[in-house]
Amino acid sequence: MAYFGLLDSVSLAANFHLGQVIHEKNSLYNSIFVYKNGSIATLRFGKRATLSIQSQMDLNNPRVHMLEYTKLTFCGLLYTPDPKRMLVLGLGGGVIPREMRHYFPALEIDVAEIDPDIPPIATQFLRFQTDDKLKVYVDDGRMFVKKQLRRKPVPKYDIIVLDAFNGDYIPFHLMTKEFLEEVKGVLTDNGVVVANVFSSNRLFDAEFKTFIDVFKHCQVFFGNTSGNAMLVSPGPTSRTLTAQEAVDRAKLLEQKLELSFDLVDVAELLAPGESPDPRAQTLTDDLAPVNWLRKQETKSDKTQ
Repeated sequence: MAYFGLLDSVSLAANFHLGQVIHEKNSLYNSIFVYKNGSIATLRFGKRATLSIQSQMDLNNPRVHMLEYTKLTFCGLLYTPDPKRMLVLGLGGGVIPREMRHYFPALEIDVAEIDPDIPPIATQFLRFQTDDKLKVYVDDGRMFVKKQLRRKPVPKYDIIVLDAFNGDYIPFHLMTKEFLEEVKGVLTDNGVVVANVFSSNRLFDAEFKTFIDVFKHCQVFFGNTSGNAMLVSPGPTSRTLTAQEAVDRAKLLEQKLELSFDLVDVAELLAPGESPDPRAQTLTDDLAPVNWLRKQETKSDKTQ
């Protein structure tokens, strides 16, 4: 389920003009609301005005990316330009798998979504559709990966997009070193993992460090109009990119795919020299953020 951290200029305006609620559902995991304003359909969890948008679509212009993070996820193509198989953890409104299907008709796409109420809502209100090559599995993302690892042979994916959110946070078991080791086990050697995270909170550097610990390399694309960032780790036989290489590859892909958005703009958001804060701790299953945040000095401690 995609979550948009600090709303960009488009979604910020829409957040206060979402239109009428046309569907609501209290699921096991979320309070789900679908809004309609003209041709704009919006999926959001909760009704508070400060809550962010999970997914948004212009029903008259389905190729338009309403939220910045969905465009940012296409940065994975700069590392793996001709994917054959893709895994997405978190469906939301289905924009990412829907758009990848549009540009790569032969691409096999598996989506794991924990909330059974999300797929029918995405289908009914945001025009998401499955087919023989695009399949949705109602399952926790980590459990889905574990099940894939038990298969013989183990299915391997060229692009893995981590975009699973529960309301306004990433479930911790989908952030740890142990989880990423499992993800690494279903990644092709020349594939890429792309994770949608928030760059504007204290967990960012810990997430960044955890990716480096597991994949050895990690690069960041920082959102230009949002607090979203994409952590990108290539497989062992792939490599990181320079800023110029990212732009050059984006230009070639734009010509090949006839994209509806400017991939060069996305490529230019790469921060090739970025590294995590050296004080950041690796996230592990037995050390949740609540544990190490309890050890942080408070403002009152510092003034004593």
